[in-house]
Amino acid sequence: MSAAARFDHAVVVTGVRMDDAVGLFGRLGFLVTERGYHTLGSINHLLVLGQTYIELLGLPPERPDARPELRDSAPGLDALVFGSEDADATWAAVTARGAPIGAVQAFSRPVRTAEGERDAAFRTVRCLPGSAQAGRLYFCEHLTPELVWQDAWRAHPNGAIELVEAHIQVPDLDREARLYRQLLGEQAVRIEQDGFSAQALPVRIVATRAEGVARMSGLTLRVRDLSHTAVFLENAGFDILRGPGRIEVAAAQAWNIALGFVQ
Repeated sequence: MSAAARFDHAVVVTGVRMDDAVGLFGRLGFLVTERGYHTLGSINHLLVLGQTYIELLGLPPERPDARPELRDSAPGLDALVFGSEDADATWAAVTARGAPIGAVQAFSRPVRTAEGERDAAFRTVRCLPGSAQAGRLYFCEHLTPELVWQDAWRAHPNGAIELVEAHIQVPDLDREARLYRQLLGEQAVRIEQDGFSAQALPVRIVATRAEGVARMSGLTLRVRDLSHTAVFLENAGFDILRGPGRIEVAAAQAWNIALGFVQ
């Protein structure tokens, strides 16, 4: 791993309601890639951004038990995934820092290209179940990044460019901060007045104390023109909340995710 932690993608779980999620995120102004089929049994679509992406991850209705960890997750933001240049080296580094981490896992999915079908291949290193209070945390090594970050998939009608923040709420901030230090390194985590933040470029993860059940609660994206995004969302029928230099679609309208936009 490089000295600075790097963010790879955020995972939004859809269960067997993938078609509903694709329709909603399309109305929110995202260009959604065609469906992918993992060798693990799950299905996905991507919202590809600059250096990151949002993954819609679900289960085929005919195989709702293909991945129990997804079957048992509530719809919404479910995982934050960090970048890895070498999954084996990442495993060694985070294990040395005491992180509760599992073995390296390899999987793939076919992707259609102009030259024919190719396999997008990945190697992941995941925190053990229950390690994080809010959602799942893991690292992903892309063996074929060119099959994911394609320029044609970055042209979002709402003007989205990049993920810049992820928000989590947990009852035990000290415990969660310790886990993020084990995963990302001491230098990545900073104690804040209301909780802590963890930097995994280009994303800042903001953790605050949970009033109730721990959860991954929100994402913030940078857009080209905030006024354009606001008009787009309102024309699409969404109520937007306005703040200084920021607009937001409430979680009730955005698949249980408070979806913020900044310029």
